Amino acid sequence: MLPWELSEYWSEKDNLNLAGELLLRGQRLVIPQNMRKDILKQIHDGHQGIVKCRARARQSVWWPGLSVHISKVVENCNTCSQHKAEHREPLLTTPVPERPWQRVGTDMFFWNKDTYILVVDYFSRYIEVAKLNVTSAATVIAAMKETFSRHGIPETVVSDNRPQYASEKFKDFATEYGFVHITSSPRYPQANGEAERAVATVKGLWKGGGEKTKALLSYRATPLECGYSPAQLLMGRQLKTTLPQQPVTLLPRWPNMKQFKAKQRRYKANQQRQYDRRHRVRPLTDLQTGQTVWLPREKKEGTVVQHATTPRSYIIDTDEGQIRHNRTHVRPLRSPERSELTVSTQQTGVEENAGRESSI
Repeated sequence: MLPWELSEYWSEKDNLNLAGELLLRGQRLVIPQNMRKDILKQIHDGHQGIVKCRARARQSVWWPGLSVHISKVVENCNTCSQHKAEHREPLLTTPVPERPWQRVGTDMFFWNKDTYILVVDYFSRYIEVAKLNVTSAATVIAAMKETFSRHGIPETVVSDNRPQYASEKFKDFATEYGFVHITSSPRYPQANGEAERAVATVKGLWKGGGEKTKALLSYRATPLECGYSPAQLLMGRQLKTTLPQQPVTLLPRWPNMKQFKAKQRRYKANQQRQYDRRHRVRPLTDLQTGQTVWLPREKKEGTVVQHATTPRSYIIDTDEGQIRHNRTHVRPLRSPERSELTVSTQQTGVEENAGRESSI
């Protein structure tokens, strides 16, 4: 009967040969079980990724399951977790609102040394812009109240996490006016994507150096990809501009909302596909309460407290207090006992078979 310590080599018996006292598979040394842990550490010197570690091993050493063991070493390496590049998650699109001015985004931006506040309707993409003489929470709130006096109070306001929006005054404003205020995770403005894109649109309109108000009028009256202008979608009428227009075209007429929403859903789905393809996105694993994580921006460890109310965000406990981070900016760490792979000195059956299937 074949000794158990040799049975793992049985399927490779035709590829093995002796060179003196050394067992080889081709030109690669076959490493006994009691030396594999140390060889794995040497393979992973320099903390290269799985592909390069496998390529390095392929030059000199082999044993059944080596490919699987290399994967586990790299995946469980805390140093690699701390320094690996950020991966983008699939684009999280917002559903099309049921009606105009139901959900709006807001942001602040600079232009020619001046500060402006922007509010954009998620439904119509209608943009309102106001100049701020002072960048305090009070002036931001006053500008938004002026905008709401024209279009009404939305159900939801989305913003980034800058101090003006995160202030107690803005919280009181939301309570007084009865809207839900959602903030994006710190240092992750993409979560406020509608407002970010609206800012880029306004800057594009203004870069020609013309009259700012006339440029905004032109945008509001120009059809979007759905065939309707922001003004039509928000107010049910076209705006009179400097271009010649028949009076009949200025009469109130609402678009076909059913067709519009269907077009918007197709547009968002296509937008998501293009984004995901362009950025080669991949879903990130969920974090668990109590899990130790690495925060690359702060260069420190933290502990997951819970999911935040905003999508893909977590409350993290650090030595300086609790902070909120998007999952993109959080690296899961392994516990010390799992940070190194312990290579079994016994046959692992399923693992070894998996290793042969992906052998290197």
